Amino acid sequence: MNVDKFGQKIETFREYVNNLLQHNTLEGLPLQQLEQALEEFSVTLEELEVAQEELLQQNEELQTARQKAETERQRAETERQKAETERQRAEVEPQRYQDLFEQAPDGYFVTTKEGTIQEVNRAAATLLNYSQNFLISKSIFDFIVEQERPAFQTELAQPRIGDWVREWEVRFLVRDRKPVDVALTVAAVRNPQNKVQTLRWQLRDITEKKQAERYATFLDEASRLLASSLDYRTTLNHVAKLAVPTLADWCFIDIIENNLTVFDNPVVVASDPKKEALVLELRRRYPPSPDADYGAPKVLRTGIPELVTEIPDSIPLAIASDAEHLDLLLQLEAKSYMIVPLTIQERKLGTISFASSQPGRHYTQKDLAMATELARRAAIALDNARLYREAQAANRLKDEFLAIVSHELRTPLHAILGWAKMLRNRKLNEATTNKALATIERNAKLQEKLIEDILDISRIVQGKIRLNTRPVYLAPIIDAVIENMHPTADIKNIQIESMLDSSVGQVMGDAERLQQIVWNLLSNAVKFTPAGGRVEVRLEQLNNNAQITISDTGIGITPNFLPYIFDRFRQADSTTTRSHNGLGLGLAIVRHLVEMHSGTVYAASEGEGRGATFTVQIPLINSQHQQPIFDTAVKFDSLPALNGLQILVVDDNADNCELITAILEHDGARVTAVFSATEALDVISRLKPDVLISDIGMPEHDGYWLIRQVKIKQANQGWQIPAIALTAFAREEERIQALSAGFHVHIAKPVEPTELVTVITKLVERKGQLEQQQM
Repeated sequence: MNVDKFGQKIETFREYVNNLLQHNTLEGLPLQQLEQALEEFSVTLEELEVAQEELLQQNEELQTARQKAETERQRAETERQKAETERQRAEVEPQRYQDLFEQAPDGYFVTTKEGTIQEVNRAAATLLNYSQNFLISKSIFDFIVEQERPAFQTELAQPRIGDWVREWEVRFLVRDRKPVDVALTVAAVRNPQNKVQTLRWQLRDITEKKQAERYATFLDEASRLLASSLDYRTTLNHVAKLAVPTLADWCFIDIIENNLTVFDNPVVVASDPKKEALVLELRRRYPPSPDADYGAPKVLRTGIPELVTEIPDSIPLAIASDAEHLDLLLQLEAKSYMIVPLTIQERKLGTISFASSQPGRHYTQKDLAMATELARRAAIALDNARLYREAQAANRLKDEFLAIVSHELRTPLHAILGWAKMLRNRKLNEATTNKALATIERNAKLQEKLIEDILDISRIVQGKIRLNTRPVYLAPIIDAVIENMHPTADIKNIQIESMLDSSVGQVMGDAERLQQIVWNLLSNAVKFTPAGGRVEVRLEQLNNNAQITISDTGIGITPNFLPYIFDRFRQADSTTTRSHNGLGLGLAIVRHLVEMHSGTVYAASEGEGRGATFTVQIPLINSQHQQPIFDTAVKFDSLPALNGLQILVVDDNADNCELITAILEHDGARVTAVFSATEALDVISRLKPDVLISDIGMPEHDGYWLIRQVKIKQANQGWQIPAIALTAFAREEERIQALSAGFHVHIAKPVEPTELVTVITKLVERKGQLEQQQM
């Protein structure tokens, strides 16, 4: 029974006794004694309550003491376990540290304060290409490149305060290889007394990073130097000097000049002057064959770079043509090389060769990539230099050409005007009059030919020459040209011999343009052959080509000028003392027309004074059953009659109006001539002419305006008039514009009477046929 229950029982007993007293049921029991008993019970009860409180307090104290004891016990256990763990870890830690140290990807050293190596991991030993045992006890300074060592030692000697850490970028020496760039971090390790005990070093290889930085700087400098000159040899010398020694121990560049590769005159730069002289001597005495299957010729031919990381002994043996050649090759002591092409837009400009003679310097794909980028930039600079030279040459040629054009146009003009004034102002006998007319006609045709050549060159430049191709035989075309050339050749007593094989098949071509090709070549041969000389013309079949050969015994072509013989505006002699006239356009036109016929043309000459030979080859076709039509000129005395046709001529130039009127009236036409488009509209409304011939360039309203107004009238009144544009605007786009505006035919001035009358006749006939079909 606990105290609480005991107290409850006493309380119950006291209430019971009180009830008895109140009801006087305790007979015989002394009242005083009973009250005293109750008082004792009360006192006992209080004592018990006090005892209970003391017991509770003691119990609480006991619980607190118990909990504290348990906490202390647990803490002691934890400390014991921790101590055990520390003991176990202390046993394992050295091995764990050693494993991490050994397997770290970066290099690590532990050295004394003075730099003596105490520990080294595998990565550091691999980086320096030494065994770990060899590095122990060595000074770390011994492995830093000598020129960087003093600054490094000075920095390391500075006071080491607090958590001392230093970082550098230095180059470390590597056995049998070139130095490597290393990012180096050094930290001090202190003992319990806070004194530096050892140094810990971390080495991280940054060779690729530094190489990329050097290459970027190299290429930037290369771009600057390449842009500093427009002389291509100076530009190439800059490239080679920049490559040595950054990328090579020697560098040489081969260039294509005038479409020829010059392997015996490279641009050479070497770190050792003796090596530079040796390379030049090798190239001068033993230039490689253009079809060689190695080196610069192969790279130039294929466009594929060549990389040899380590040159085997077999290469010099394979290349050498004799013992002396081999000896020179071996003196170079080349260990590695790479050759890259100089190309731009698939055009080959040459090659750059890089070579190394250092044992530890072997080219890699990264080096090749950098060399290729350098070559790309050099090719751009070379092309810019070429364009600059060409622009200068073109500007010079333009000035020369304009002077020659002026001379060539004025010369026949002088003869024309001179004889015209003689005919006008003096009475000449019949022989002199005929001579004057013949001279005027010849010089006018010469001017026409000059103008046509200029227009042809303009069309060639703009790509607007069009061919009217059909199967043709070349023999009749060549025969006709020779026939027309005889009078000119006879004046110089030049004999033209022709050997034309009539069995040569057809070619697909434009008869008029083929005639122009032969005419230009044959007239050149006659012009440049001295009096009494000989010109030979051949036509024969060679494989699947028709071959035309025109050779002469003339002044020949110098070797220096031969590569430019087909260039526009080029003349071997453009001085005022030149002995032959011309614009220098004929051969350029020949080449373009031949190429438009899918053919080739080339020139050959044994030199000055030994004649020249021009050869044209055009592919044959298998069309033997087709007989081509060869157009020949219609004789003036067989002109078709115009039979009273009403013709309206519109031209603001009075002389042109009179000339056209005279030609047409000579053949029976009735001609009305007016000088403006406005007058022409009035005449058309009144006369309704059979044919309209109009100039294009006129004041106020041009010929295009006139033909548009005529088309409106035709649409309203239901009649049509054949219209001819007779104009000095002779370009292809102007012909197309005239036909698009509404003219039926475009004829360029000056016009042959035969051509004009023939065109009018055909137009009228065509109109009549159309009218009959409509009836």
